[in-house]
Amino acid sequence: MPSAQPQSRGCAVVGVIAAVLVVIVLVAGAVWFVVSRDVLESGDFEAAPDCSIGETEALDELVPAHELEVQEAIGGAQETFGSGRQCRWATPGGDGDAVPATATLVTVVSPDPGGIDTAADNLRSSAGSDRETLDGIGDEAFTWTRSGGFNVGCAGVRVSNLYLETCHSAAADYDATRSIDAEQAVAGAVRLAEDAVAELPD
Repeated sequence: MPSAQPQSRGCAVVGVIAAVLVVIVLVAGAVWFVVSRDVLESGDFEAAPDCSIGETEALDELVPAHELEVQEAIGGAQETFGSGRQCRWATPGGDGDAVPATATLVTVVSPDPGGIDTAADNLRSSAGSDRETLDGIGDEAFTWTRSGGFNVGCAGVRVSNLYLETCHSAAADYDATRSIDAEQAVAGAVRLAEDAVAELPD
C-alpha cells in the first residue's frame, strides 16, 4: 500500500509570517500612538498665567480707573479641563468721574497628554454655536456675545494647551442707563485678548 504523499508546508509558513507581520505592525502602531500623544501633542504651558497679563493699555482705556475685584483659582488637578484663574476688573461706582465698564479674563491650562485637544474643546465649548472666527491671534480664536441688560462681548483664544478668554461690557453714558452696542463690546474684548496674548511668556 503506497505511503501518504507528504503535504506542502508552504501555505503554513506563509500564514505564520503574515501573522508575525500583523503583530509587528500593531506593536509599531501602539508605540507610535504613545510617543506622538506624549511628545507631539504636549503643550507649551505648565501653569496658567496670573491676572497681571490682563493689566494692559487696553484695560486702562476700556475700563477707566479700574480696580481688580475678582482674582481666584478655578479647576484643579482633578479636573479634566485643567486649572487656571479668573479675574475681573471694574470701574468703581459712585463718583461718576468715568463711564462704568467691566472686563474679565480667564486663563486655563489643560494637562498633558492631550492638553492641546482639551484646550481646543474648552474654546469651542465656551464660544458656543454662534461664534465667529477671529483670525490673526493664537492658534485659533473666536468671538461671541452675551445678551442681557448690558451687551457683553467675548473673545476666546487657544495658544497651545492654554485657553484664554476675555469679555468686555460698558455703559454708553455716565448714568449707566444704556449699554454700548454688541459690536463695540466684542471689539473691546478682542483688544483685551490681543494685549493679554502679547504678555504671555515665550
